[in-house]
Amino acid sequence: MKTFDEVFDGMNDGQRRAVIAKVARAQTGDDTVAEKVIRAVLADEFRIVLFERVLTLVDSNGRCIPIKDMKGEAAQANRDFHSDQPAIDYGAILARLQQFLPGLAFVAVEEFGRQAKAIVERLRSDKQARNLLNGVYLPIAIPQVDVVDYGRILDELLLPAVKRSYEEALPGRTFANHRAGTLAGQIQIVGGTRHERLLAQMKERPTVGLWFANPLQGFSIPADREQIAAFTDQSIILSGAIDTALAWVATPQVLARDWHTPGYDCSALAWGSAVYSLLFKAIDDSADFDYRRLYAYDAYSGSVLVLGQ
Repeated sequence: MKTFDEVFDGMNDGQRRAVIAKVARAQTGDDTVAEKVIRAVLADEFRIVLFERVLTLVDSNGRCIPIKDMKGEAAQANRDFHSDQPAIDYGAILARLQQFLPGLAFVAVEEFGRQAKAIVERLRSDKQARNLLNGVYLPIAIPQVDVVDYGRILDELLLPAVKRSYEEALPGRTFANHRAGTLAGQIQIVGGTRHERLLAQMKERPTVGLWFANPLQGFSIPADREQIAAFTDQSIILSGAIDTALAWVATPQVLARDWHTPGYDCSALAWGSAVYSLLFKAIDDSADFDYRRLYAYDAYSGSVLVLGQ
């Protein structure tokens, strides 16, 4: 640990002036009282108190804290609707994805675990976002696919895989895609959600993400979109239907357990027009993929995906 003199001697004139300017502006935010402030500090008439400026965006329960001046509505989360954290078994997750999405290129299991653990460690050092790890999350292996038409990929590849996985894991139940035949050419990624970063990585290579199930429970879909923009780490993106579908394929027994699991909004997406988005929802004996308007609902949640590097 360096002494004050060592730190001060190691600074250039510009750095020293910057520190003094910050102290001088601390009272009013401008230079009009600079001399008064500096003299008062030197005379011990003012006490300097330092505050950390990094804004924590997630509470101790893993739920996002609505940003200041948010325009979108955010209701209290109804905790009767919840997911439970599954045990993380990288081999089992990858095997299930490969089983129901055969022929696609995924990372090897060792690389899956390595990248997922690296994301966890990166989040732990992120003061804005580290409390996400207090919520429910799932590592997902993401295949290499060139997503030219988002809706077509859902209709022809991912939603059929969700159906097969769900009905195999929960015998006697049925999964319905209520938007079948209406998705191709009808889905847009909403600007500012960063979701296009997922598609860029998928086109380039198989990748890995850490998918957080319900950190935005109770937020309206516009509020989800505002909230994601507050994270400075650009690899923290708002979920759409591709990553949510992969999570459902991997653990349908967790995410579609029963009526009291949340609805999972695909908030990064608009379907048909700007006033509709898409979602996955389970009840006791079935589950489905459908659309909804953008209002806040205490049992629904946007999800968040943190991409590997």
